[in-house]
Order: sequence, then structure tokens, then C-alpha cells
Amino acid sequence: MSKVIIHIGTHKTATTTIQERFWSFAPEISHRGIVYPLLNHIPGHHGLTALWSPVGDEFELPQGAKATFEQICTDYADSDFTVVLSSEEFSRAGPRGGVNYKELRQHLEAFDEVQVVCVLRQQWSFMQSVYLELSKSISPPRPPVLLTPALNHGVFAGLWADYTKLLDRLEDAFGPENVTLMEFDACRKSEGGVMGSMLRFLGLNPEDEDLKPMMSGASNVSPPALASWAGNIVSEPKAAPAWLLRRAEHYLQQEYGLKAKHCLFTRVEFDRLKEHFDPLNAELVRRRKPYQPDFEFSPASREALSLFREDIGVTFWLHFCRNLAQEMLSLEGVDFARK
Repeated sequence: MSKVIIHIGTHKTATTTIQERFWSFAPEISHRGIVYPLLNHIPGHHGLTALWSPVGDEFELPQGAKATFEQICTDYADSDFTVVLSSEEFSRAGPRGGVNYKELRQHLEAFDEVQVVCVLRQQWSFMQSVYLELSKSISPPRPPVLLTPALNHGVFAGLWADYTKLLDRLEDAFGPENVTLMEFDACRKSEGGVMGSMLRFLGLNPEDEDLKPMMSGASNVSPPALASWAGNIVSEPKAAPAWLLRRAEHYLQQEYGLKAKHCLFTRVEFDRLKEHFDPLNAELVRRRKPYQPDFEFSPASREALSLFREDIGVTFWLHFCRNLAQEMLSLEGVDFARK
């Protein structure tokens, strides 16, 4: 029986690591009945979402998205293989997306079974991680600006913050019995982390000798949250360069120690997110119980966090900015944001 499993992310839930590992070990897993199509030079299958939203030139597929779907069906729909398609862009909400899931299901209707797996993380952590990702290429909105659309509309930066709304669309297109949700923190704490959880979901054993290398390392790791925020404040409206983030991290460590656990938000903002989304996440768990009896989504907690945005005081800014000013003088007017 042929099957497709669509791993739709979400963003910042080890998707890059998963995609790179499956890309690298495609021959090994094919011997176990799992196909991870190598569609172009990009490990993730982001080009398949071009039917619904623009994708960068580097993600475009040689045959185009529609023809690639047709080729996947031709190659594997009459086989006993399980095809894994992975892109966090499948989970985008808008305004650049999102995917029409009913159309996506139709493109794969030649398969006997189509399933969706989605990894979710606490909203405060998700929003923080997306902020850090945006910071790599642009000057992102300041943290308070992220809160308003998330709380009022369940969407921020074109991504779902209200996971019940995402689940509505998935269940409507694929059927609730064909959707699997995973909690990011629970996966990270399980044996083998998120990668191990994904392999076990596919029926693979992470302890197999030729699959063990799939478990090593992490990709696309971001700097500490408040280092990125401090660098962004100084660099606005340009993206903060890596050297500036390293300086911010250095002075944060000097002021608050190496072991400080950062939170991009203030305590008040954290609590607003918790009060709004904890009940929605509980509803998510309730809805999944008939299909995933073991699925849990823990309430948000700031117990393990020690450094919040309001804690960053005058001493840090004096040391950080004095160092930058001294360097600016030594460079005789060189634009530090373009160094």
C-alpha cells in the first residue's frame, strides 16, 4: 500500500535538521521502504508550495511544482513505499501563503493513504524563535508588535499562533484520523530528540547502526534571544550583522552570566501569551484525544527562564554602546552596520 507523509513543520521545530538528515540518508532509508525525494539541491521540499505562494529562485523545481507532484505519483503511487515530503512552508498562514490543503490532497490522491505530521511549540517560544530567524536577514518588528496580531487574530509574521485554526484546516482536508500533532518540547526530551521522534513515527529505529549518524548535531541554531534583540535595536532599520550580535552576547554574558536563560518578552507579555494560548492549547489536546490518546501540550511556564527583556538595564547599554562608539571613532566613520 502506497503512502505519503507530509511533514509540514512548523517553522523553528528542527525542520532544517530533519530535512538535511533525510536528504543525506535517503539511500539508507529507501532500503527500509521510506522515500525522501531529492527534488533539487535544497534538502527541504519548499518548491512544492509554489502552487500557492511565491518561493525564492533557489527553491524552484526544474519541472515546476505541478509536474513534480505528478512525477511523485507516477513513481511511487503504485508501490509499497512511504514517501516523505517535508517543508515548513506547508504550514504558512499568510499573507504569502498559505497552502490550499484540499488542493494539496488532490495532487496526491493517487496514493492509497495521505497523512500529515506537524510539530508545535509553545507560542512564546515559537514567536521568539521566528523573531530570531527573521533577524538573520531583516530588521524584524519589535517584540510588542508581534503580540497584537497573535493575540487578536491567531497569526503573526504570516504564521499560525492559534494552532486550533491550523488544525481546523488540516482536519477538513485530510480527515482528523490522518493528522498527527507532536509537541516540540516533548520531542526534544524524548530519546533521540526531535529527529528520533520523527524516525519512530515513520517506523524506523534510531538505534540502527546505519541510521545513528542521522541523530548527530543541530542545524540553523540562533543566537541568544536578547543578544539578537539588543543588536537589532542598535542596527535598526538594517539587519544586525553577526559581529554586532557577538558583541551584544559578550556584554550580556558579562552583565548577567553565562547561564542566563533568555526570554525575548517581558514577564507581563509572557503572561498575556500564556493566559490567551493555554486554553486554546488545552482545546487542541481535547480534540486530538480520540485520535492521539497520548498527545499532550504542557501549559506555558517561565519557571526555567531567568532573563527577560525588562531586565536589561543601563549598565549593559552603557558598556555595549560605549564599545561601539569607540570602535566607530577608530574606524573614522565606517558604517558599522555594513562592516
